[in-house]
Amino acid sequence: MKKIIFLLGSVLYSLAYAKSNIIVSIPPQKTFVQKIAKDKAEVTVMVEPGNSPHSYEPKPSQMVSISKADLYFSIGVEFENVWLDRFKAQNPKLKFVNMDNEVPKIQIAERHQHENEHHDEGHRHDGRDPHTWTSPKNVAIMAKNIFAALAETDPANEPFYRSNLECFIKEIQDTDAQIKKALKEIKPKSKFMVFHPSWGYFAHEYDLIQIAVEVEGKTPKPKEMIEVINEAKEQKVKVIFTQPEFSDKSAQIIARETGIVVKKISPLDPNWSENLINIANEIGNK
Repeated sequence: MKKIIFLLGSVLYSLAYAKSNIIVSIPPQKTFVQKIAKDKAEVTVMVEPGNSPHSYEPKPSQMVSISKADLYFSIGVEFENVWLDRFKAQNPKLKFVNMDNEVPKIQIAERHQHENEHHDEGHRHDGRDPHTWTSPKNVAIMAKNIFAALAETDPANEPFYRSNLECFIKEIQDTDAQIKKALKEIKPKSKFMVFHPSWGYFAHEYDLIQIAVEVEGKTPKPKEMIEVINEAKEQKVKVIFTQPEFSDKSAQIIARETGIVVKKISPLDPNWSENLINIANEIGNK
């Protein structure tokens, strides 16, 4: 009898402390999930740091993780267009949740175009900007989506997840306050230059304009490069943001011709709050 009670107790203990296996597409998502799930989930990232979510191919070890996963949070990056169906085939029991559900989408900005008048044939064929997580308001929506999914999957721990959600929302609000403080001296519609147009939601939220160096997802040709250099001078741009995931050769050429400072910063950085505050400080100091 004691042995049966011990075994039953062990089973109940294991169930009570079992962790959910969660998969996300990019590093910032892991940060968001961990803010709410804490130690009640193991989170695996598909697109590892330093890689582009436009063309990433999962490793065999990551496909093994897919087979064991309970929940997948998608976020609309391009690699999902190819791989989500394969993940479903790999693990039919895997539940998929759109982390960016209810997030208002904007069009991806291309050079010489405004937020609502552009397209991007090089990456997203529907023209929508997938970099939704660069806006604190959007992250707050995502946090609520994460909470809802976790509470539905693990209702016994709903109060735990709710408490963590409330703390995370406060952190998001603090991040927003610090960004606004960094940008308080900046005029509305101030411009900053980027190689890849990854900061559209950040620009939209804080009434800024990003100028993209690339043309339809491609490095500019010599004639186009001259246009970019002239535009940078005309708009009095002081900083170009490049990403580790893309070559910065074009940006370095522009910098030599114009005196613009090149700053390497990735929207895929898992330290989402510090990352957004840093880019705000760079824009605000220029």
